[in-house]
Amino acid sequence: MMKRSLIGVVVLALALIGTGCDSQVTLEAPSALAAVAANDGATLHLSWEAVDGAESYEIKAGDSTYKATTTSIDISVPATTFEVRSVKGTTKSDSAATLDCRIVETSIEFYGDLDTSHFNGFGFGSNGSAMGYTMHYTQSANLDFYAQGTQAAMKLVSAAAFNLEKKGNGAKAAAVGYDEAVLADPAGTYADSTIAIAAGTAYYLRMSADTTGGTWSSADNFAKANVVAIDSAKVTLTLGYQKVDGLRWLTK
Repeated sequence: MMKRSLIGVVVLALALIGTGCDSQVTLEAPSALAAVAANDGATLHLSWEAVDGAESYEIKAGDSTYKATTTSIDISVPATTFEVRSVKGTTKSDSAATLDCRIVETSIEFYGDLDTSHFNGFGFGSNGSAMGYTMHYTQSANLDFYAQGTQAAMKLVSAAAFNLEKKGNGAKAAAVGYDEAVLADPAGTYADSTIAIAAGTAYYLRMSADTTGGTWSSADNFAKANVVAIDSAKVTLTLGYQKVDGLRWLTK
């Protein structure tokens, strides 16, 4: 009887050893992701709180996967969504900390004449959406850009004269189409006053309080515009705004 009991104990011990350690590990996911633009807005610095028991972290950025043994990573390839999981051995946390960096898109119509009964300019709100505003002084704080002229002579103008908080606003024609414009050009390359615009052309937009327009700040904001149509004095735009301050990624 004692011999049989001893054999049973040995078999049970071997069975427990055979299960391995990884299957016994339960990992929490990082609680939250913090995102800060770096490298003049071309890089996104992600960071998170350490997770007890984690040996490393798996970061999915769009279609790419990265590994970090610390609690931060710099991503330089524009992506829209991020997931960070805790890792120990072959075990990963079931859930993940997530971040969404897609642009906020808005379609808008405004006018190049100065009739204050029309929406002559636009500005981006804190939620990333664009809204049209008249040129009336009561709306000056909301304006980022306005239109000037008609048809072939249409121009997009920085609202610095009306909104002194954003003297460094500027625009620049993109070398590619709207959908392909995934990384706005760096600060220092934008016209700080006016730029002629044409239908069917994409433009980068920079909103900044920098008075010179040439120095990047983490407080800058970047967007892109597709000029859908210019009909006499009316301009129709599709706008895509990056909500992460300072980041020049314009992916959707």
